[in-house]
Amino acid sequence: MEHSLSKITKLFVSNLPEGCTPWELRKCLEGFGEISGTYVAKKRDKEGCRFGFVSFINVVDKKELVKIISGVRMGENKLKVNIARHAVENCGLADMPEDKSKNSKAAGQTYGGKSFQLRDARSYSDVVGNSSGGGGTFRGHIGKMVEEAREPSKYVVVPDKSGAFKSLFGLSLVGRVVDLETLVDFDRLLSIAKVVVANVQYLGGLSILISFHDEASANKFLESKVVWGPWFSRLDPWKGQSLPLERVAWLRLIGIPLHLFETDVMVQVGELFGKVLHAPKMVEEDLDLSVCSVAVLVGEAGRISDAVSLRWNRKNYRIGVEEEQQVWIPDCLGVQVPTVAKLRCHLRWWICSVRVVRVPKSRR
Repeated sequence: MEHSLSKITKLFVSNLPEGCTPWELRKCLEGFGEISGTYVAKKRDKEGCRFGFVSFINVVDKKELVKIISGVRMGENKLKVNIARHAVENCGLADMPEDKSKNSKAAGQTYGGKSFQLRDARSYSDVVGNSSGGGGTFRGHIGKMVEEAREPSKYVVVPDKSGAFKSLFGLSLVGRVVDLETLVDFDRLLSIAKVVVANVQYLGGLSILISFHDEASANKFLESKVVWGPWFSRLDPWKGQSLPLERVAWLRLIGIPLHLFETDVMVQVGELFGKVLHAPKMVEEDLDLSVCSVAVLVGEAGRISDAVSLRWNRKNYRIGVEEEQQVWIPDCLGVQVPTVAKLRCHLRWWICSVRVVRVPKSRR
């Protein structure tokens, strides 16, 4: 869905964490309004920080949007946000003065660990406008259908002094591995490097908690970046910090036509739901060509059940996308997960929103 430039507000976002992807930036900020696109630059800004751009649609109060987003954290990085002054999308906003008080905060609503409230008690929808698509969903610049963030109906007030795993302070490290293969083989990598650990615990997504027998061993490993550098995109001491919700979802793609049963088609479908971590490669050797599985990194707890339309040569092919019900546990933990019977996929075609993937006509 195309949007006129006059309806788009592009923001410059700096101080992004290392390894941040456009998808992760979108997931962090999509609760603040309808996003038409995100971009993360390969180079750095003048301060040596990673930066990118986020384009919002139908923003009512641009100054207020910049103010409430400024200071939101991605991991341990506090984001720095301004109107992108030289972007043509902003159409006259280049001279908007920077709000010096944008980092102020008060008790009120929370997002990503940051507490804030709007000065005149307006809601998010008052600031960013209502989604033109309606129905609680919106379409991104690559055709994603993402569920609009909603306030939960049930709350639990947790005491401020609460904090789990405090006994591991100084003994444990929180790491985010570079890929799924590293996660699966992490125990073998530790054995090869002759690194002795007390425990390895899975945190979801690509993150693990590594505990050592003593603080000296933990510090020694943390300082040995020549060892862990190829394994982790980030490795930090465990100090009770907040970690983003991430999990690996294994999606069954059901009914891809034989002439489109290719890895890059599977990847395109997987990218509608998250960052693709794994997709079949030697598909010609598979015995069951009625279904395939891809692993995607998602930032929501809800199970995925959807339908996608493949557009090829002016024809549409509807396929099902069902997440495996069995909880996935990395092999590196050495946990034996009992096998379950092959799940029957009850696709509710009449209520599934159809996602579209365009396949080049050259594939015949």
